[in-house]
Amino acid sequence: MRRRDVMTGGLAAGLAVPGLALAKPKHAVAGDVAPEFSIATVNNGVHRLADMLGDVVVINYWASWCAPCRAEMLALDQYMREKAGKGLRIYAVNIESSPPEKAMRDLSAALSFPVGRRLAGKGYGKIDNAVPTNFVIDRKCVVRHAKAGAFSYDSFSRLLNPLLAEPRPVEVA
Repeated sequence: MRRRDVMTGGLAAGLAVPGLALAKPKHAVAGDVAPEFSIATVNNGVHRLADMLGDVVVINYWASWCAPCRAEMLALDQYMREKAGKGLRIYAVNIESSPPEKAMRDLSAALSFPVGRRLAGKGYGKIDNAVPTNFVIDRKCVVRHAKAGAFSYDSFSRLLNPLLAEPRPVEVA
């Protein structure tokens, strides 16, 4: 098969499915206004984005069987402890259908941020069916990061330090 035939076939296939290449992702992407959500935590709390305006928010999707998730959780916890009182909120949302309840409660007690059972709201979830997946929302409620893959402490710091340095928006009365 000649190269021209392969290229022509690929072009024809792309045209046969209009909009395929331009399809909007099912999840929020960087630059989007953050969709509203609520997170139910293992301690029976409910946290809503509407109540977090002016804070930097991290939603971390993870699973108990995921080794990179567990390593990332330690980095997130260290960062959160260092930035306490700076307007940062982190939520670890487990993606398993039946996560071990006792282990979830024990983890929640050990961490400096809440562990969620589920997140209700469109625009969030695993990206490319992968964990960990992280969404970062700035103080103005704009998604600044939406990607699959684990953060290290350093990469988390590089992303969040500038966002935490931004002033809180002034409320209009």
